[in-house]
Amino acid sequence: MTCAGIFASISFGVKAESLDGNLFDLDLAQLSEINITSLAKKPQKISMAASSIYVLDQEQIKRSGATSIADALRLVPGVQVAKLDANKWAISIRGFNDILSNKLLILMDGRSVYSPFFGGAYWDTVDTVLADIERIEVIKGPGGTLWGANAVNGVINIITKKTQQSAGLLVSAIAGTEELGNVTLRYGGDIDADTHYKVYAKGFERDKQNEGVDDWRMGRLGFRVDSRVDGNSDWMMQGEVYAGQEGEKAVSPFNEPPFGNFASATDVFGGHLLLQWRRQLSETSHLNFQAYYDRAERSHFYVSDERDTFDFDLQHRFELISGHELNWGLAFRYIGDQTQAGTVTTLIPQDRSDQIYSAFIQDEISLIKERLILTLGTKIEHNTYTGFEYQPSARLLWKFHDQQSMWGSVSRAIRHPSRIEQDMVLQRGFLLSNTDVALDILGNRDMESEELLAYELGYRFLGDQFSFDISAFYNDYDRLRTVEFGELQTSPKLVFPLIIANEMDGEVYGFEFAGNWQVYNNWRLAAGYSFVQMQLHLAEHSTDRSEEGDEGDTPHHQFNLQSYWQINEDWQFDGVLKYVDMVRQTAFSNKESVGAYFAVDLRLAWQPYDELELAVVGQNLAGKHREFRGSTVDTQATDVETGVYFKADLRY
Repeated sequence: MTCAGIFASISFGVKAESLDGNLFDLDLAQLSEINITSLAKKPQKISMAASSIYVLDQEQIKRSGATSIADALRLVPGVQVAKLDANKWAISIRGFNDILSNKLLILMDGRSVYSPFFGGAYWDTVDTVLADIERIEVIKGPGGTLWGANAVNGVINIITKKTQQSAGLLVSAIAGTEELGNVTLRYGGDIDADTHYKVYAKGFERDKQNEGVDDWRMGRLGFRVDSRVDGNSDWMMQGEVYAGQEGEKAVSPFNEPPFGNFASATDVFGGHLLLQWRRQLSETSHLNFQAYYDRAERSHFYVSDERDTFDFDLQHRFELISGHELNWGLAFRYIGDQTQAGTVTTLIPQDRSDQIYSAFIQDEISLIKERLILTLGTKIEHNTYTGFEYQPSARLLWKFHDQQSMWGSVSRAIRHPSRIEQDMVLQRGFLLSNTDVALDILGNRDMESEELLAYELGYRFLGDQFSFDISAFYNDYDRLRTVEFGELQTSPKLVFPLIIANEMDGEVYGFEFAGNWQVYNNWRLAAGYSFVQMQLHLAEHSTDRSEEGDEGDTPHHQFNLQSYWQINEDWQFDGVLKYVDMVRQTAFSNKESVGAYFAVDLRLAWQPYDELELAVVGQNLAGKHREFRGSTVDTQATDVETGVYFKADLRY
């Protein structure tokens, strides 16, 4: 937990849809009573969380000027966010940053948007009506005990508002130099006294960056219904469909078409239907059920992928005996895909289906009520990729003072292989002494799960005018992914095969700090800093040389400073200053160097009427800069440019 985000979360949550001079009139009691759900899969006081957690509130998102969920995450200390081009991001926690970052689990209202195709999230499709996001809970550190495989370095859970909080009409429009056009329509109402609904539509077009071809347009339609059946049961259903197209500049260094630099367009389409049901069986017993269907299609120059996911999850929480709260659950997930070969990549087999069966159990033991809490648990699952896996954890919280607490944890987490890591055939070609030579990168069905053993320690102080949180971590990784030379083939043509394997281990350690200072009744400052050091080691027999590149993709130092100033009842002036350390160039990978940079965002908002808010936002005012290297799938990086946009929100 980082107090800066939580403190802002409580204060801005008072009246999130209007400029209100009372936003800052809050005390410590209100702050410490905030509930989160992502850490323990239950409502839990943030002050009693034995983990490093940051909560990004709706008002923080709005006042940052961010127009995407990915960019809003820059406010969270310890989250590495780097924009590759106008529609792609590399986002990670505690190292291993990449556009194909594979150690971070992303959830939207409990629905996983982690793609098993490459083992990460496509951030261009992680979107919704930003004004309908209640909060984003960010767990920094392993979450595999409850959430399963791939929640290795963290979990980001995006939680949207209930329909009761979205009543009435919202019309929001944005126009600017980079944000060419962005329109959102949302309407919420009542079906009866216990059932509420909302429907929404959103569309945008964004300009290309730095004279590139990475322009981007997308639209989505959705709905949500919340209903209370009786005093003990309620259910929620939501659905959405989206479609879009995004450009990119790619490069092929080989003599197989496409040659050299070329422009490409990616088409995306998808949607989901989610159902949640909750029942309170008694004062100490709760039953939750969730089911969803998700469809995702992506047509890219190197490969096309269509995927269907069915997921079912049952959870039961109850008091076993005095001082023991038991939480257990069962889950099943089916994933079926169909792929088509692109210009350089095919998957063998082209179509595949996988199943994941899992169960978890966790016991929260009150050694001293509200003071000393021990939490023990494990997740056991069977997946098609690697068979049985287990992910245990132990967490201890000591709240030795009303305003102060310490916590520590030991956890094991795994990341099982992705579809492309097991089944990919990536074909390259080049000319060597008038001889055609093939360079094939091959998936490996014998690839094992990557393993993490994580140690964490944290301290938090919650004061009336000042609060801060600091956490330190040491991560020990085993069986990390490498690409190894296979046996040279000479017939019918010369082929250098590169085979994906698990021939690297390493250590990553560092710490994160977040603080909050209530300067005056109408002015608050929030600051965050993170340090990450990676040390990766290849096996003696490994032929890979990528450890320097993996280490260099994550900056050592990151810092941000946020200022929220309520000038008066009608005016706000907010700013964000960000510093990101250099991403280093490596001799072996021949990747371009990305220097350190500062970025400044400013926002001025005016609310002339209760129903209308006008704002002007300047982004990256310190000048254009490069944030990440070109990706491992041939996409060229572009500079992030300075932009200005105007926004109008009408609520009725």
